[in-house]
Amino acid sequence: MKKIKILFLFVCLSTFLSACGDDNDASVPVAVKTVLMYLVGDNNISDHIYNSIASVERGLGEVTSPGTFVIYWDGGSRKGEFPVPTLFKYEVDGKGSVSKREVIKTYSSQNSVSNEVVINVLKDVETYCPAERYSLIFGSHATGWLPVDDSKSRSFGDDSGAKINIPDLSKALAQSGIHFDYILFDACLMSQVEVAYELRNAADYLILSPAEIWDKGFPYFKMVKYLLATDNTKQNAINIAKDFVDFYENECTERIPWATIAVIKTDEMQALASITRLIMGQYQDNLAKFDSNKINYFQTHYGYGRSPFNYSTYDFRAFVRELTSNNIPSAFEEQLSKVVVFKDYVDDAGFVNIDPEVYSGIGCYIPYKSFSKWNAYFKNLQWYLAAGWDEADW
Repeated sequence: MKKIKILFLFVCLSTFLSACGDDNDASVPVAVKTVLMYLVGDNNISDHIYNSIASVERGLGEVTSPGTFVIYWDGGSRKGEFPVPTLFKYEVDGKGSVSKREVIKTYSSQNSVSNEVVINVLKDVETYCPAERYSLIFGSHATGWLPVDDSKSRSFGDDSGAKINIPDLSKALAQSGIHFDYILFDACLMSQVEVAYELRNAADYLILSPAEIWDKGFPYFKMVKYLLATDNTKQNAINIAKDFVDFYENECTERIPWATIAVIKTDEMQALASITRLIMGQYQDNLAKFDSNKINYFQTHYGYGRSPFNYSTYDFRAFVRELTSNNIPSAFEEQLSKVVVFKDYVDDAGFVNIDPEVYSGIGCYIPYKSFSKWNAYFKNLQWYLAAGWDEADW
């Protein structure tokens, strides 16, 4: 009887261990790289944002490294194909083979620019498409650092009128627990020191436009091979930016050539803030130069925002040049080049008067007494304290 009991226990234990092995075999494989494209298209550019999906599909066959490309779509104009917000993916083997679109999860109607939804989607991606490395693309309306309000000021996103402030988006990314190789914003006015400083801990690199972006967005069919690549994050980010400018300069014939872009190395942002604070302290008296005439001049010559976002962002290097009486410290120039590792533009359309001698690829806000609402919100941004605006007399 004792031998029978021992044999019975052994059989049970063997069955249990076998079952555990089956569970492990059925687990989701870990990819080398997963890219999430997060598209918030329930707005007046829904059709244009939707076209990004076809552009991605067109380029996946050119990818030379295996990985997973995931798309989250929430758009009002495609209710037939996507009646609710949907998360779907494509698997590529890096040799030209691309899987069919596979729906991972559908969601009930939700605010896709709320902290909770952003976090939940990112965690779903981590669960269903685990990877050694992640990158992120946001596509929607945007107005950079500006506060969300009832007008056209969006900060980031427009989900049937819902928007999210950049500090809140930064918190959601932090709470997801994922650190990204890069974050690309297919959205207007995002290359600003205030935005980059808020997002400095979320990714190694940011790919951003300081001015507006045409409704055709980024040429993903050209860029996907770099989006999923894992060999050199910095160079791949630069290649993405180069493809963006090249597309509008040489290929997008239905539009007058227009594009601005920058690649930001986030771990250099703290040092840039420190140098800026020193300059602000040294040249604080020169802030008085920025009277109404000077502000108007800056908007005309260096302003990235157009109506209704006039006076919201100007070229950062132009500001420091004026602040220092055309005597930019070499330490600032050196650090700025470490932050903005690539910048370019094509400006045949003339939407923004870019000065090629001063163009830095990144913008900044200059507080002025007339902009009381913006000034009040500006004080809530991390850049306000880090760059020394709290010590300034304005």
